[in-house]
Amino acid sequence: MNSLIAILMLVLPLWMRQTDERPPYVREADRIEEEFRRYRDRLNAFFTLLRSMVDQQPPGTAAILPRLQQQDAPPPASSRFGYGVLPRLVDGPPPANPPVSVFSYSWPITDGYITGETIKLDQAEAALRNLSNISSEEKTPLIGNLILEYRKLLANQRTIDQYIQYNQFWQHAIAQDRPRFDQLTKVYELMKSDEPDTAQAIREVLGKPAVPSFVKIDRSKPDWVIVLVPVYTDIQDDEFLAQAKSAIEELWQVRDGDLTYLLALEIRKVPPVAERGERIDVRAHAGRFPEDGAVFTTGAQATHSLVGRYVALAPGDLPRRTLAHEFGHVLGFRDGYIRGYRDLGERGFEILELTSVFDDIMSAPREGRVQAAHFRLILDSREGK
Repeated sequence: MNSLIAILMLVLPLWMRQTDERPPYVREADRIEEEFRRYRDRLNAFFTLLRSMVDQQPPGTAAILPRLQQQDAPPPASSRFGYGVLPRLVDGPPPANPPVSVFSYSWPITDGYITGETIKLDQAEAALRNLSNISSEEKTPLIGNLILEYRKLLANQRTIDQYIQYNQFWQHAIAQDRPRFDQLTKVYELMKSDEPDTAQAIREVLGKPAVPSFVKIDRSKPDWVIVLVPVYTDIQDDEFLAQAKSAIEELWQVRDGDLTYLLALEIRKVPPVAERGERIDVRAHAGRFPEDGAVFTTGAQATHSLVGRYVALAPGDLPRRTLAHEFGHVLGFRDGYIRGYRDLGERGFEILELTSVFDDIMSAPREGRVQAAHFRLILDSREGK
C-alpha cells in the first residue's frame, strides 16, 4: 500500500502537467495573478498593522504624522475590471529625459517587479516589528517614514496591477491573431533598422488617419477650425464625464499662427445595459451603440480603442494624456508606435513596443502632444484633399 502511494505521489504531478491544456501565456497569467494576490494580501495586512499603530499614538503625536485612512488600503480584488468600473484620471509623470524608445512587457518582467516589491515589503515589515523595541520619542519619525514607504508600495502595487491587466489583454490578442502580430513584428524590426527611408515610410503610412464619417468640421468662426465629434456613452458618472471631456478637449487644441484648431465633443448618454463589475465582450458591446458617433464605454481589461469607433476604459490610474491618445484612435489615427512580440515558450509572450517620434501624441502617449499636423490630416481626409 505504501509503495502504491509513493508511486502515485510521483506520477500525479506529471499527470497534472499533461492534462493542463491551457496555453502557456494563460498558465503564466494565473501563476503571476496568484503570486500578486499573495503580495497584495501581505500589503493589506501591513497597512492594517501600521494604521493600528498610528491610531495608538497620543493625539499630539498622531496629528503630526502623515494621514493614513481606510481609503488608503490596497484596492480589493473585486474592484478589478468589469462593466461600469472607471479609472482615475491623473496627470501623467513628467516625460523621461531622454525618452525611452523601446518598451517591453512580459510575465517574467512582471514577476521580477513583484519580487522586487516583495523584498521592499519584507524590509518594511521588519522595520514595523522593530518599533516595539523603540521608545515613544524615537518611534514617531520612524512611523512617519513607514507611512511614506507604504504609499510608495501602494503606488507600485497599482502599477503592477495595470501591468498584469495589460499583459493579459495583449498576450491574449497575440495568441488570437498570430499572423497579424507576426507581420507587426516584422515592421517592428524594420523600424529598428538603420534604414531611415524605410522607417520614415512606415511612419508616414501609420500617420494617415481613417477619419470616420461622423466627424464634422466647423469653420463658421474666422480663424477657428473646430472638429466636432458626437460621443455616445453609457457611463453614468457626470463628474467623470466632465473631467474626461475637459482633458480630451484641452489636449486636442492647437494654435498655429493665426489659426486655432480645437476638438469639441458632444456627449450623448445612453442607459447602462449590464450590472457594475460584469464581464462583457467589449467589441460586441460597442457594436450595440448608434453608428453616427464615437463610443465611450467601460468593461475593458486594459484601456484601449478601436480606430474610428470606440474607447473602452479599464480601472486604475489613467493619465489624461493617455486618454487623449486613445481618443486620437476614435478620430481615425493609428498608433504611431509599433507593437510586436517575442515568443517566450512556457513563459508566454514578450510584448514589444517601439517609437522614435516623441513629440507626437499618437507615437508617444506618455510625452507626445497634439500638433497642427494632426488637424490638417483630419481636414484632408474629411474635405477630400
